[in-house]
Amino acid sequence: MKRRSLTRAAIGVALAAAAVIGTTTGALAAPPPIPGPVGDQPGDSPEVGSARGMAIPTVPCDPAGPSASDGIMADQLNPQLRNKMAGYMNGYKVSCARVVTQAVKARGLNEKAAAIAVATIIVESSINNYSEAVDYDSVGLFQQRPSQGWGSPAECMDPVHATNKFLDVMQQFYPNGSWNNAPIGEVAADVQRPREDLRYLYGVEAGDATTIVNALWTGMGGGPKHPFGNGRVVTGRSADGRLEAFAAGADGVYHSWQTDPNAGWSTWRAEGGPRNAQLTIAANADGRLELFALSDSTLDHMWQTAPSGNWSSWANFGTGGYRVAAGNNADGRIEVFASNGSGVFHRWQTAPNGGWSGWEGTFGGPVNSRLAVENAPDGRLEVFALSDATFEHLWQTGVNGAWSSWENFGTGGHDVTVSYNQDGRLDVFASNASGVFHRWQTSPTAWSGWEGSGTITNAELATSRSVDGRIELFAVNASTASHTWQGRPNAAFSAWENFGTGGTEVAAGNNADGRIEVFGTSQAGVYHRWQTGFSTWSEWGWLNGSGPAVG
Repeated sequence: MKRRSLTRAAIGVALAAAAVIGTTTGALAAPPPIPGPVGDQPGDSPEVGSARGMAIPTVPCDPAGPSASDGIMADQLNPQLRNKMAGYMNGYKVSCARVVTQAVKARGLNEKAAAIAVATIIVESSINNYSEAVDYDSVGLFQQRPSQGWGSPAECMDPVHATNKFLDVMQQFYPNGSWNNAPIGEVAADVQRPREDLRYLYGVEAGDATTIVNALWTGMGGGPKHPFGNGRVVTGRSADGRLEAFAAGADGVYHSWQTDPNAGWSTWRAEGGPRNAQLTIAANADGRLELFALSDSTLDHMWQTAPSGNWSSWANFGTGGYRVAAGNNADGRIEVFASNGSGVFHRWQTAPNGGWSGWEGTFGGPVNSRLAVENAPDGRLEVFALSDATFEHLWQTGVNGAWSSWENFGTGGHDVTVSYNQDGRLDVFASNASGVFHRWQTSPTAWSGWEGSGTITNAELATSRSVDGRIELFAVNASTASHTWQGRPNAAFSAWENFGTGGTEVAAGNNADGRIEVFGTSQAGVYHRWQTGFSTWSEWGWLNGSGPAVG
């Protein structure tokens, strides 16, 4: 299947046009001139660790300076790196990479965009925010030239400004997210335009840049983490970028994981645990994943003993119930919600990575409801609970704080999921016997009415987000699967498109490079399908063997 595709020839035309257009009007504005004359050595950067490099003054990337965790991360990264920065990462350089990565994340782009930016600053400045010109009038991490329109010297030394200028040019040269289809080094070189025989340098650093970004992305502070999904099959991404998948069988929970980021999958492993469970997965503040499995008689959990590491044995977490969901407070603490015949209850970490409170009621909530959790733009958790008869909504009244009373949100239905727009506004989706409906925030405190979108009835639902920040929605029932997506970020949705045959559950996640991967279950086992590019998909196939039957 192919849609919204941009050919490489079209990209070439865009690049050629950007190189010759000096001014333009309308939506497509010409990029600022590329720093330095075409053919320069990239940034004329001194060798990392050299006397010359150490003699050039630098300025902080984070106004508060490197944190203690930046130094710890540097020690963890050094043995993993293979090229220019191997053994040379320190707290200062990690702080610079962190600020650049945060700027990419704040813009609504994915880890690959961050890796493109970090590969560039490795080549250009060895991750030094130079305050004196190294080459011509080039300053800062990206060695941008004030005389060529990148901003004032102070702006070029501001990592957030410099990162966004870099991304402006990247997105003009590679419109509509097409940079996601090109190699990291090629995109960086197209933006920076080095001498032809030096273009390869950015590609050399692509792997290390990806390692650095993967380490920073999951555990970074400065913004809410968005929850993974919940259901009978779930997926979450480890701190090193690998997806991990869990499926609930009649004899317990089964587990498969990517052997490398963006790569193939392990064989299925039986993990025991509750039978025919409802599952949810969340990330601790330090990046360790934690899995919660709820049956009608027990709620148990297991967790990674180290980021990207092995898993613990099961431990009891509560009694049985109907559905379970989890999210992260803005400070990183996991909060778990479960429904049963008495309403909705929750339990939360008392400190990031730490111990747990006891269970506490939420003063109601629909009984035996399906649950979905998301973070508002300011990091407050919001909970959506859908039963057969009613739909209600609960939210934190302050960041990391107390909870509102339940508010009516609609009538009853079959399943619920929630996602967020590029601008942070939440979008809630629900299915019933008439099809799939959604309503969205029109402001931080106001909601649209419900809007129908047709398609299949009584569907299981899952959402993910494309590399350019568009919500994509997947629906499956016993006879068919279907798919719709936003035409652009923060905008309306496409018509529904067939996505396969029927099944019993659906889940979706993002690979380390941003490509969406979808998981479907049936009485025969677990299948998956993934983006092969920005707008193309693989066919359905077994997830390295059938895995458990999921009824």
